[in-house]
Parts: sequence; C-alpha cells; structure tokens
Amino acid sequence: MSADADAQTGLQFPLDWQGKILARADAAEIPAKIQEVLRAFAFTAAPSAGNTSSTGRYVTYTVTVQIPDRLTLDQLTYALSKVPGVRYVI
Repeated sequence: MSADADAQTGLQFPLDWQGKILARADAAEIPAKIQEVLRAFAFTAAPSAGNTSSTGRYVTYTVTVQIPDRLTLDQLTYALSKVPGVRYVI
C-alpha cells in the first residue's frame, strides 16, 4: 500500500498497534504460538488474555507493539491469522 493510501486510511507510521486476536479457548498452546510469531518480527510483547465468549468456545488476546511500516503490519496480521486456532485478527 502506498503512503497516499495510508494517509487516506489515517494510518501514520510508526504506529502503536493494539491487535485483538480471537482464538479457540480449548487450544492452550495459542498464546505461545502468538508469541513465536511476535518474536519472528523482533517484538518482545506477550499476548494478554481477555474475555471469553459466553459459550466458552473462544477467548480474545491483545498484543501491543510498535509497527514501523505498512508492510510489517500486513505481514504480522497475516502471520497471526495463520496460527492454528486463531479465527480473527483485528
């Protein structure tokens, strides 16, 4: 995405990104897998567990990192979305 497109979306880099991840609650390895992805991008943040769905099937995780550019944001969200058990990355 070009700098013009980033300007149109209101994104300015570097960006303090607070990502929300919705994942299956029955997969205990998901926080470690999320942290592996973060480390692959040289981020030291750890995911923090948030709310659990009313059915108990899903849990949210939050990660906060400083993203240097749009390419890194796109690559990170893609990599997080590929973690087994992750349903959404926002």
